[in-house]
Amino acid sequence: MIVREVDLFQDMSEELVEELVGIMETETHEAGQVLFQEGDPARHMYIVEQGSVLIKMPRPDRVIHTAELKGEVVGWSSVAGRDVYTASAQCANSCRLIRVDKEKLDVILRRYPSYGLLFYKRLAGVVGERLILCHQKMASLLK
Repeated sequence: MIVREVDLFQDMSEELVEELVGIMETETHEAGQVLFQEGDPARHMYIVEQGSVLIKMPRPDRVIHTAELKGEVVGWSSVAGRDVYTASAQCANSCRLIRVDKEKLDVILRRYPSYGLLFYKRLAGVVGERLILCHQKMASLLK
């Protein structure tokens, strides 16, 4: 299962992984399909299994990131304490994604606090990497 390929879940116990697999739902989406828009209620995190997902800011209409690596996460604001998504996500091509409900994930991580801490530490790293990439793109646009 892809859960072992997701950096956020590396080195987690077998019991935790089994519970995670139990809440993960595989979805397929066609090119152009919108997963969520900025301001929508943030209820799910998505893991790329196949395909590419464009992360876009509506004003101006600009792609700020393309999630195309197997195991890459989009919609992480749902598990980062946000009530709404801060960007939009649209499939660039045919995609197979794993959808994770934030409430169900929270219940599992509360049962395994040390792994929950590890998950959120890694999530902070993902957020930091995206921030660095955004700053680099902005800097290149200003040149």
